[in-house]
Amino acid sequence: MSLRSRLALLFGLVALATSAMVGAFTYRTTTRELSNTIDRFLETRVMDYAQDVRAQDDDLGGGQQGQGPGGGRPRPDGQARFFDGRPVADDDAIIQITREEVSVRSSTIELPIPAGFDSIDEVPPGGLLVEDIDLDGESYRMASRAIGGGAVVQVARSTSEAEAVRSALVGRFAVIASFVALLAAGLGWLIASRATAPLRRLTSLASAVGASGGGSADLPAELGVAAADAARDDEIGQLAAGFRSMLERLDASRQQQHRLIHDAGHELRTPLTSLRINVEMLERAGDLPVDQRNEILGAIRSELVELGDLFDEMIDLATDQRDVDFRPVPVDLDAVVASVVARWERRSDRPIRVESQRSVVDGDPVMLERAINNLVSNADKFSPPGAPIDIVVREGVLSVRDAGPGIPVAERSLVFGRFHRSETTRSMPGSGLGLSIVAQIVEVHGGQVWASEAPTGGADVGFTLPVLHAD
Repeated sequence: MSLRSRLALLFGLVALATSAMVGAFTYRTTTRELSNTIDRFLETRVMDYAQDVRAQDDDLGGGQQGQGPGGGRPRPDGQARFFDGRPVADDDAIIQITREEVSVRSSTIELPIPAGFDSIDEVPPGGLLVEDIDLDGESYRMASRAIGGGAVVQVARSTSEAEAVRSALVGRFAVIASFVALLAAGLGWLIASRATAPLRRLTSLASAVGASGGGSADLPAELGVAAADAARDDEIGQLAAGFRSMLERLDASRQQQHRLIHDAGHELRTPLTSLRINVEMLERAGDLPVDQRNEILGAIRSELVELGDLFDEMIDLATDQRDVDFRPVPVDLDAVVASVVARWERRSDRPIRVESQRSVVDGDPVMLERAINNLVSNADKFSPPGAPIDIVVREGVLSVRDAGPGIPVAERSLVFGRFHRSETTRSMPGSGLGLSIVAQIVEVHGGQVWASEAPTGGADVGFTLPVLHAD
């Protein structure tokens, strides 16, 4: 079942339940009012006849007997309730007056003795007894009252009219509740259709993205819809904005992967070509002098090392797990620099001069060591043999300066890009990924990378990180 159908059904059920509660309350209230109306009618009639019986007894002088329990003649005021001693029926009521087991009534139907008594003489005077009875298969409401002189006045009225009203009320409420439920379901369908339209558009967009392989370049219409939905200031707008942002990041990641593969393929051609040429030379020249053979083997070894570094850096960039694995701790930056310098001093004879002050930053020591190592490796690659490398650490700023040709001003903003290599350095070894990895690590740490000219004329490349403590 679709969300629209569920919402429409929910609207209909809510309307039906509300109508049922209103109907039940109205039915109960109406039933109570009808019962009260009948009871008031019965009480009024009983009191009226009881008063007339007493009045007629007084007119007859007490000791004289009239025609039956109700006396003999109509009242002189014209409001006669008796005719020839018989109660006059009115308002669909049955009136019965019993005295000394002699009864006169307005109908051929005889009213029963009130419940709880064996004879009419046992009914105590003064109280009004009201009960439901059944006469010839029809329901009645009966009121009984005993008056002075041993007389009992009973009035019964049929409840068929009240029952008809209740039945009609139930039928009308059933029709009204059904109509209201259908109307609410229809309105719910319309509201749900309008409310879920952005969700359907986002679903269509997601399907289109899946069909296109994850790119958004071929989805201008769908992206326009997503942008329009994202402009809303409600939950749908937030969802659309999040979805659009996710799609843009997905597209950027896809393009980034394509660029990585393209650039990696371009970078791999040179060392692979060199390896193939050197291997072919070894195959063709089986009796090369030892020094030439060692030279070729050294070149192959160098190319293999470069390929290994390239593959390691490509895997590091492709997996891009730094954000996930980043667990910052206080790191003493100058201690990390000392570790890197010690390793490079064992690796090469190049002097490295360090000028440092204690700087504590919030970061990952392994990542920071990798970034500093790449900066030193980059300086070592471009510095002339025997030229020193200077490292300066001060208040979260790390600067690595070499004595090489420097970085042209136009390329300083590009050196941290993946596989970037200037025209003057394309013949030199390297993958072009070292500074790109530095930039990513520094970005994860909330810092900035920069490249400028060193005081000695070479390149000054480094980064700045937020400081926790500095001496």
